[in-house]
Amino acid sequence: MNQGQTYRSEVPGGYLWSPKTNNNGGRSQYYLNMTMVDPGDVVLSYADSQIRAVGIAVSTAYESPKPQEFGTAGAVWADLGWRVEVDFQELPKSGWVRPKDFLSELLPLRPEKYSPIQENGNSLTAYLFEVSEAFAHVILSKIESSVEIEFARTLQRNDLDLRRIGEDKLEQFLKLAPLDETERTALIAARRGQGRFREGVSYVEPACRFTGVTNPQLLVASHIQPWHRCQTNAERLDPFNGLMLTPTYDRLFDRGFITFGPQSQLVVSQHLPREDMQKIRMDSNLVTDAFRPSQLKYLEYHRDHVFKAA
Repeated sequence: MNQGQTYRSEVPGGYLWSPKTNNNGGRSQYYLNMTMVDPGDVVLSYADSQIRAVGIAVSTAYESPKPQEFGTAGAVWADLGWRVEVDFQELPKSGWVRPKDFLSELLPLRPEKYSPIQENGNSLTAYLFEVSEAFAHVILSKIESSVEIEFARTLQRNDLDLRRIGEDKLEQFLKLAPLDETERTALIAARRGQGRFREGVSYVEPACRFTGVTNPQLLVASHIQPWHRCQTNAERLDPFNGLMLTPTYDRLFDRGFITFGPQSQLVVSQHLPREDMQKIRMDSNLVTDAFRPSQLKYLEYHRDHVFKAA
């Protein structure tokens, strides 16, 4: 869970933005924390010593120029940064929470390094802090009755809604981004497994690794590292970030029920019922042809962040 500032934008809901580096190239843990956000993470918006909004991250970080609404703020920041789409819900003023009021509960739970609060309860000036679930739970418990928190928890449980919202918001942003029309069209088509992305994936992966089907009318171009979790547009269009799969296996791979291990062997989640595996005649001992080196980083991401492990 993270603490950050709330920003409104042309994309409904809000977002977080931080530079990648300072102008002198200096890096910060508080900027690096942006790249650690996953859809479903809770974001606590802290301003003027109080929590004033709670949000749910609906994307991972992706490259984005400094927003125009920042104006002259952050003169020492580099112009290229990380952006995370967040579905923020502002709390009514009566529901604002001042962490200093329950400092004794928070101090034992604060991080050993990069804590958002000092021993005297004063906050540190930085952008995005990572805190433990226990730390965040103390804060959330103080506003337990708010409608906004209940909404956030409901949304957090529904990972399919999070993905849809995240993809929609990112697509809206890309439509407004300073891209040439050709690239913009290619990126939006790639979300649907179409266009330049599909053509490239078909060249790299001409057949479904599970069924051997080569008929393009029966195959889906599926991203290995999901489209909305790519940090750069190059990753979204990279043909090595894709597999051609028949629809059933595309759905299983996309939802994290199956993945591939380092030796190109099939790995099946314990969350996939074995009777369903039998019905679709899945070979749990499948070992496919070796993947190309350019595919391995995407497969590692899929194993670490998409696959439903035990």
